[in-house]
Amino acid sequence: MLKAEGKIGDAVIENMLYWCHSGFNVYCGPTIWPNNDQGLEDLARYIIRACFSQERMTDVAASDTLDGQAKVIYRSKGGRISKTFQALDWLAQLVTHIPNKGKQMVRYYGYYSNKLRGMRKKAGMDDQVPAFLFLGG
Repeated sequence: MLKAEGKIGDAVIENMLYWCHSGFNVYCGPTIWPNNDQGLEDLARYIIRACFSQERMTDVAASDTLDGQAKVIYRSKGGRISKTFQALDWLAQLVTHIPNKGKQMVRYYGYYSNKLRGMRKKAGMDDQVPAFLFLGG
């Protein structure tokens, strides 16, 4: 549609087709204060969670399908929505979450970076707990 209206050209379309998302995201929820134990625990679980839940995954053997292809059924958190994948397509979706050789899966920026943690430790301030503030509208 954008190409038909002359808003973008073939070079932009080709660029977009091969663009890989970096995975970078920003937390834009409500403030999580240091005394909010449940909020901090939920945030920590979110940060280190796996990219999928094994409890929501159902394997269907090839012998149990009409087309003879093994399948994986993945249900949403509430169980209302499910998506069926061919087994190899499911694996292809999963391997996109494996970092390349030499790359890190978890990175610490800002307050939690190695440099700032070291500076706080030298200053004797490494036991302070920050608050996560929502500065949006």
